[in-house]
Amino acid sequence: MNERSLFDDGSSDWDRPPDKPVGLPHNRTETSRRAAESMVPAATAQAARVFHFIAECGKEGATDHEVQAELGMTGDSERPRRWSLQRSGLICDSGQRRSTETD
Repeated sequence: MNERSLFDDGSSDWDRPPDKPVGLPHNRTETSRRAAESMVPAATAQAARVFHFIAECGKEGATDHEVQAELGMTGDSERPRRWSLQRSGLICDSGQRRSTETD
């Protein structure tokens, strides 16, 4: 599997969140599509916040719980943003696991 790197162009710029989130859900009706489209600016801003926080954490990264606590986001807001960043190849799962308050 080839993972995209933030450094493909030779820069070390961590300030490049996605232009728009991947896959805002909708049920394929016109109303649902419009609602999803109306959320793009907010979802993009949330994805940028998640991206920057994880980037600041360095190689240790951050758990969903840590991102949610630091950014004051609910899981229902944070997880889709993190997943879109992951699907876009901007972040990856380190494979590391650590306990959280819920464990």
